[in-house]
Amino acid sequence: MQRRVSALKQLSSTAESTNTTHQLDTFYAALEDRFRGSREEIKERLKPYLPYVKRLAPSENAPVVDLGCGRGEWLEILKDNGVNALGVETNLVQLERCRGLGLEVVEQDMLSYLRGRPDKSAAAITGFHIIEHLSIETLVSLLDEAMRVLISGGLVIFETPNPENVLVGSNYFYFDPTHRHPIPGPLMQLLLETRGFHQIETITLHPWDSGRVAGEGELAERFNGLFFGPMDYAILGWKVEE
Repeated sequence: MQRRVSALKQLSSTAESTNTTHQLDTFYAALEDRFRGSREEIKERLKPYLPYVKRLAPSENAPVVDLGCGRGEWLEILKDNGVNALGVETNLVQLERCRGLGLEVVEQDMLSYLRGRPDKSAAAITGFHIIEHLSIETLVSLLDEAMRVLISGGLVIFETPNPENVLVGSNYFYFDPTHRHPIPGPLMQLLLETRGFHQIETITLHPWDSGRVAGEGELAERFNGLFFGPMDYAILGWKVEE
């Protein structure tokens, strides 16, 4: 009898943990719909990454792995262009959306998923607006696992809010209550370098051109750059070819 009570308590604890994990799924899906932009807008923003992935040798056994795939816009672009890809996500609402589009997705924490993959089994690992959710310890572990899992010459791509934009760093970043802290581009570059990536490239993205104030001269340019310059940046790193 005591064992049964213990088992029931464990089951109840597991169910409570699962409910806690997923209690914000609907809210977070609504948050993305409200603040991130429409599917078509996001797909347009993601298309510039396609040429980088196209440079990789196509492989059925080494897919592009998109961590925190969300609504699946990047997976849809890859699928439409004949690139083997799968997404990793924990949000049940987003997983259902992806499956409804015929996209391959896995329900799992992204770090646990990478730890379960064999060495040299992914051509690229991507993550759009995920690294700002992680502690420094988890981020370093994720980069180490990415390095292990990538094939020779493989690629990582991470996009994140740009704190050099004053409005992003002081306001818009906090629209997502699960964000931890902004990550400056030079810091992210150093992290990739220390984890063994090379040919690191930083791309600034999505300036708010319509918000720029009228005027000419150095002061106007500096003001517009600080407040209405690129709202995001991407960092790309390659694994050395063996």
